[in-house]
Amino acid sequence: MLHELFAALQRVARLESGDDPTALLTAALREGATLADADLLLLRLPIEASDPLDVRVPRDATWPPSRLVHRWQTGLAHRKRPIALSSRDCPPESGFRYGIVLPVFSAGGVGVLVAMRTRRAGLTADECAALIVLANHAITRVEAVRLQQHTEAMTATDVHEQVAREIHDGPLQLLSGIMLHLRLVRAAADVRPDDALLRIETEMEQAIRQMRALIRHLRVSHPDASLQERVREALARLEQAHGLTWALEWNEPEGILQDAVADELFQVINEALANVYRHSSAKRVEVSSRVAGESFEVTVRDDGVGFNVAQALRLDARRLSFGLISMQERVSTLGGVLTLRSQPGRGTRVLISLPLGRLEVTKGA
Repeated sequence: MLHELFAALQRVARLESGDDPTALLTAALREGATLADADLLLLRLPIEASDPLDVRVPRDATWPPSRLVHRWQTGLAHRKRPIALSSRDCPPESGFRYGIVLPVFSAGGVGVLVAMRTRRAGLTADECAALIVLANHAITRVEAVRLQQHTEAMTATDVHEQVAREIHDGPLQLLSGIMLHLRLVRAAADVRPDDALLRIETEMEQAIRQMRALIRHLRVSHPDASLQERVREALARLEQAHGLTWALEWNEPEGILQDAVADELFQVINEALANVYRHSSAKRVEVSSRVAGESFEVTVRDDGVGFNVAQALRLDARRLSFGLISMQERVSTLGGVLTLRSQPGRGTRVLISLPLGRLEVTKGA
């Protein structure tokens, strides 16, 4: 099993990642189906909050239905341990007699890996571990591509913080999981692993150490640039990377924002802009600021598809992607209020309102 697993990992590693994760994940599942002698493999990942990614091998398999997969995924999110399936759980017309639902993890949260057989013999612990290793290997590469796409529209300094956070929450956790499963496979195997598999383990240990060192190195503060300049640069990157048109109307009295406040406010604005290109399918985005009465207000508005705010906040509370909770927490720390207004088909408006009385004026300091 170890030799076959190593060969399968090599074949998947040689594939190009591309912009579409489906091809790479399908290739990994095909390798897994051969390795574990499974008649059906299904992988569901919460890549986006409202649109999970489903990959099946064979592709035309109609069972299990999506609602059943969702129920398994919900169960795994709470239990985080495999769900064994027997013939009682499978309709006779499906032909399946045994299966197992395994948890897998992406930056979006808990996903599921389903393996089914038409005969009564169940999958062994080694076969299950091998499937998880293959799936996690492919998921890590998909997450790396996703990370690269998300950072294209960010300012160089914001990339540092975002990359550090996403490496920690995504690839680093996945690599740690792969390491754990490799050790479980090695401990359970009857044969001694060959030098090649040991080299994989050594390289993964090095990668984990390097990522942790990179996180420490990347945690830097923003350079001396005005908030307006940073926002303009972020908008320009959106235009260059994603073709969005934009407008910036910035009215910020000199010295109204302390540097630390400006840094926090930029993080919120940048997350709102990131949501525009990740989720909205917008063609235009507008950013404006003004002093309104006793408040300093920043508005980010797009003409995209919009969304159900209450539903998005519930999904975000389960770490499924929008970053809305984090935005609200940042604004609350500054003593302000973040208001989201959106409806499906009617775009989105983010209003950040900070009380002038809570902002330390640095002019003349």
